[in-house]
Amino acid sequence: MPNTLSRRASLAGGLALLAAPALAQPRFPDRPLRIIVPVAAGGISDTISRFLAETLRGELGQPIIVENRPGANGILASEVIARAAPDGYTIGYMLYAAMTLNPLLIPNLSYRMADFLPLTPTFRAPMVLAVGKDVPVSNVREFVDYVKRQGTLSYGTLGNASTGQILMEMLRGLTGIELENVGYRGETVAVTDMIAGNLPAVCVSTMNVLEQHRAGNAKIIGISTPQRLPSLRDLPTFIEAGFPIDYGYFHGLMMPAGTPAPIAERLHRAIGPALQHPDLWARLTPDMRPYVLSPRAFTNMLREETVRLGELVQARGIRLQ
Repeated sequence: MPNTLSRRASLAGGLALLAAPALAQPRFPDRPLRIIVPVAAGGISDTISRFLAETLRGELGQPIIVENRPGANGILASEVIARAAPDGYTIGYMLYAAMTLNPLLIPNLSYRMADFLPLTPTFRAPMVLAVGKDVPVSNVREFVDYVKRQGTLSYGTLGNASTGQILMEMLRGLTGIELENVGYRGETVAVTDMIAGNLPAVCVSTMNVLEQHRAGNAKIIGISTPQRLPSLRDLPTFIEAGFPIDYGYFHGLMMPAGTPAPIAERLHRAIGPALQHPDLWARLTPDMRPYVLSPRAFTNMLREETVRLGELVQARGIRLQ
């Protein structure tokens, strides 16, 4: 009997020791967090990040500091995120190119996507094809026929490997038309050149040409989402013209790889509703749609997008300038 009691006492003591570390775990979060943003203050990425910081403070009970780390098309900020401690206190905001195109096109990139734990996208938005008001086309089908008659046509984008060029290379792959990509330092500069008659077409983000479209100075003839946007129902899609293109850019939230799953899940539960809050979308543009996925779904989506873009880059010979 004494031996039995002794064994029971030893077993109980052992279980207590095993449980002690779990009981000693600090509550998360117990200090301020930070969001690393790859752009300067102002703009869409900064607006979303600061809204999250405001909203999550109440949910998490800790302040969230927004750190702007602009430069190198998101590479500098991505490096900071990749090298941060995987303890849940660093959230990274990443641009589309930083997540998808940079790893494909930059041989000695200072980070890999394996360095990150994807949390969720923040939004998705389409690109548009627009032409000058005197170009005699009103949809993408007419545009393709017009280019074939002309032999070739120039269009403006942010340059090689930009989302504008990606979309137009998708169209080239489907139609065989000849196009020349003219790179500009800004999409609004390209639109201004088109309106002045120096350029027949542009492939840009929606809001950089929408006002000119509505004023009659330009014509948006195709939007890259599969359906018309509820807020922009006058803009026809590529699919309506017979070209099965579904393409758009997105931004996303990342954490350093190795962040414990319970912490990532805790943050995702707080971030998801905040990203879909009407007060946030009142601050953004009507072409942007909330795009919240689980970490697993976001990881799979990034993998599929990278494969798709990798095939396009290879087939079309897309290179950085």
